[in-house]
Amino acid sequence: MNWPKRRGTAKRVWTWIMAGALAAIMIGVGADGAQAAGTTWTVVRSPNVTLSGGTIHAVSCSAPKACTGVGTNLNTAGINVTLAERWDGTNWQRQATPNPPGNTNPSIAPDLLGVSCPATGFCAAVGDYQSPNIGSGQVGIADTWNGTAWTMQPFPVPANSSGVVLTGVSCTSPSFCEAVGGYFDDTVGDNVTLAATWDGTSWNLQPTPNPGGFNFEQFNAVSCASPTFCEAWASGNAGAPGVTIAEQWNGSSWQMQTVPSTAMVNSVSCASATFCEAVGSGPAYTWDGSAWTSQTIPAPAGTGTLGGVSCTSRTFCEAVGENNINGNVVGVAAVWNGSAWNAQATPNPARSTFLQLTAVSCVSAKSCEAGGYFEVQMTANDQKALAEAWNGSTWQLQHAVAPPGATSNSLGAVSCVSASFCEAVGTHPDSAGNQVSLIEMWNGQSWRIQASPLVAVSVSCVSANFCEAVGAGPSAEIWNGTSWQVQTRPGAGDVVPQEVSCATADFCMSADGFDQIDIWNGSAWSAGTAVPGFSVITSISCLSASFCEVVGEGPAGQNAAAWNGISWTAQTTPGPTASAVSCTAATSCEAVGEIADQSGKVSTLAESWNGSAWTIQPTPNPSATQGSALGAVSCTSATSCTAAGDYQSSNVANFGVLQTLVEVWDGTTWSLRSTPNPSPAQDLLSGVSCGASQACTAVGQAQDAGGVESTLIETGD
Repeated sequence: MNWPKRRGTAKRVWTWIMAGALAAIMIGVGADGAQAAGTTWTVVRSPNVTLSGGTIHAVSCSAPKACTGVGTNLNTAGINVTLAERWDGTNWQRQATPNPPGNTNPSIAPDLLGVSCPATGFCAAVGDYQSPNIGSGQVGIADTWNGTAWTMQPFPVPANSSGVVLTGVSCTSPSFCEAVGGYFDDTVGDNVTLAATWDGTSWNLQPTPNPGGFNFEQFNAVSCASPTFCEAWASGNAGAPGVTIAEQWNGSSWQMQTVPSTAMVNSVSCASATFCEAVGSGPAYTWDGSAWTSQTIPAPAGTGTLGGVSCTSRTFCEAVGENNINGNVVGVAAVWNGSAWNAQATPNPARSTFLQLTAVSCVSAKSCEAGGYFEVQMTANDQKALAEAWNGSTWQLQHAVAPPGATSNSLGAVSCVSASFCEAVGTHPDSAGNQVSLIEMWNGQSWRIQASPLVAVSVSCVSANFCEAVGAGPSAEIWNGTSWQVQTRPGAGDVVPQEVSCATADFCMSADGFDQIDIWNGSAWSAGTAVPGFSVITSISCLSASFCEVVGEGPAGQNAAAWNGISWTAQTTPGPTASAVSCTAATSCEAVGEIADQSGKVSTLAESWNGSAWTIQPTPNPSATQGSALGAVSCTSATSCTAAGDYQSSNVANFGVLQTLVEVWDGTTWSLRSTPNPSPAQDLLSGVSCGASQACTAVGQAQDAGGVESTLIETGD
């Protein structure tokens, strides 16, 4: 189940833009228009759960204990970065790689697609990224490894071009490499093939022939047996297929060759000038020094898509790829023995539902490395780097480096009892895409993630040794000072919001979001008395077993009710449904939320209970706003309350972006506080707790440039 991001009323809708689809625009830090006198709030560092990930697109080995895999991964900020990792015969270890300047936008997405390592101390890797300049197309990446570090090399831009893509590279020594790909030729108005040579110092473009007519062409693969012999294949790509072509480099020029069919080729490997193999989405092709001819590869490899091939001689080649078998995409492999291709069995990681082997590199018939990725669930951020090794008889899984990547973390509620103890609850998705629990504890020095069996949306603590947390469903969990343990509640339904409030370790009350009430008596949960006429309960605040206050959607004009230990009494409220309530006495409660004017514009709402009636209090709103709302409130006395929420900016620089909002009640007026906004996309606060006067903690989520939500915790008065 996907939990809502805020704990307030389910009617909360911004009319200007959807909060979950905000554009990732770089903006300045600070709540514009929300500056006011008082204590400045600050961000507190909080942990986030990460998911391992990464994709290996190409592999090259110079020796059995010296292999390099390259590709891309999503970092913890939700930004794609280049990935390189090195095999030393025992482990895969990640290497630092350069990235394009200003790689702070997910659309730039740098990726390494090809790598070649002719010697232990030298590799060349190529790829591309999207230019941050709108309309400038893709830019080629060419990196070199000197045995110690990766360095980005300048790559020439073809004349009259836009959008350079580099897909493959093949080196015979540190002083000779061929890189291939394609670019958009503005003169002909189409994509054409591209090739360039590395002389040990710089890259230089080479002319390449292209078929006549309007055809999208791009080299997909290249392999060189010597500086005077290379083979390259082109056929466009899956989105824009062109005519399948092969070209040969003879040391001075590229020449077009005749191909036996139109099947797309993804990889080529040449053991000599008289023997090459090419594979892709059809038959294999073999080169005998004078012509290309077709070969049959048996199923399942032959009926799938092969992404990589590597030959060490005319009697040994390995090809790898993937095939959809009974609805599950699995890895496949085939071996060439000099006369025929034979299928091989490949292992699949546990629980993998989608696997691709994209590349392979062999140094002998008994030593190959294959790379790719797999997914446990086909979600946006579940690709995990994959490596497999061939030892001459079997393929075996290896532990490729799967760097930590971003996944959405969110905190929805918090409860503090002192300056050295708070509990915050929220959610994050696991590797299968399911929303699971995120609970963090403050120990006076730092926030730390705790193990939790329940996905909680509300928490209430009375001491460092007692808390109750609730979520959708009939479960609750109790904190005993050491661990969280699951409890059963009798009447809670599978609805949200779930709310809980504890007056003591012997009395708590929970509400299931409709009107079902459960009561904790210190040893067990039991069904309580439903709130008459309420269709939704949005918040609850208990001071003792004989006084609790709820707000929500009640009978007409009665959106609050009080518990006297025996029964509920509905109360008349002048405003709409409130999102949160906090009481310090039976005669002193504050409720907050939002209220819309006749034009539909939403602004903050605060209401006060004096023991006999609710009255609306004037509240400020940021000056540069399209709308603002308060989703949480915490009071320590009748003259000290803090409310938290968010507002939607109307400034040109960050139009429509959600910003944090905090307002403070001093017994006479509500006033704005200055709160930080650390992320460029959106920041909002969903919960607040004041463990003592002038000491409050607010929690929520921030959305970074990658569009990934992360925990947000701020403290102030």
